[in-house]
Amino acid sequence: PATQRDLTAGMIDFHVHTYPDNFDRTVSAVEAARTAKERGMRAIVLKGGAFETVTRAAEARAAVPGIEVFGGVVLNWYSGGLNPAAVQAMVDLRGGGSERLGRVVWMPSLQARNHYQRFNIPGQPVDVFDGTQLLPAAREILALCADYDLVLQTCHLSPPEALALLREARAMGVQRLVCTHADYDPINMSLDDQREAARLGAFIEHAYIGVYLGPDSPAERFRSWRGATVEQMARAINATGAESAILSSDMGAAPLGIPADGYAAFVEELQRHGITDHELDLMGRRNPAALLDPD
Repeated sequence: PATQRDLTAGMIDFHVHTYPDNFDRTVSAVEAARTAKERGMRAIVLKGGAFETVTRAAEARAAVPGIEVFGGVVLNWYSGGLNPAAVQAMVDLRGGGSERLGRVVWMPSLQARNHYQRFNIPGQPVDVFDGTQLLPAAREILALCADYDLVLQTCHLSPPEALALLREARAMGVQRLVCTHADYDPINMSLDDQREAARLGAFIEHAYIGVYLGPDSPAERFRSWRGATVEQMARAINATGAESAILSSDMGAAPLGIPADGYAAFVEELQRHGITDHELDLMGRRNPAALLDPD
């Protein structure tokens, strides 16, 4: 309906998964862009745990004029772990309209130590810290984020690791910081953690997929995950202030539906939990635009 389109007009979904992938997904990048455009959205940011997403962002932009599509790289083993060369390569991609579409660097996701520990996964995780010290490769990556003005995301790091990373990043001149889906597994940041991250200058990402996690999830792989309700995320927004938050769907996992539909449902449900139009404007439009727009 037109009213729902108006609700999401100009908004940005900062966390969208697409196929091909090593998990089942509901949409291609082109479909994700098309369905977001149909809802009047300004932009989407593509994430993939096993690959850079700039190439598919460029293809989606070319196929669906009228919506911006951005990409980035997640520093899992698939990309070489903490691999500064993968970040540099993402920045250097060119041709087909791909220049400057690589805007986001995510720390490890499913291969973070925190993720391995939470779900009892054997094997060697991608470590970001050696005890309490940031590893040299991580410092190189932070330097690249500062040099190229990239968005640095904490991804699946534990809350103490995420906060330590944010402090180091700020000290090294990284300006664009995000605590990735802070409300649910395997991050589960407390409200105090979220307040501290906001104090350090990070935006806290709240993502709709949290409502689909847990023992009743339609996606079998998420049944062991601790989720988050929209009510819980609204409380977190109230705790930090909407000026320190962004909204995402984090959707695309099959069979959970289309990211743009999830994003729109999230906005509607936040309204029902007392989040104002002004707050939605900040979290859906202004804050994510501030992260993506060149100064």
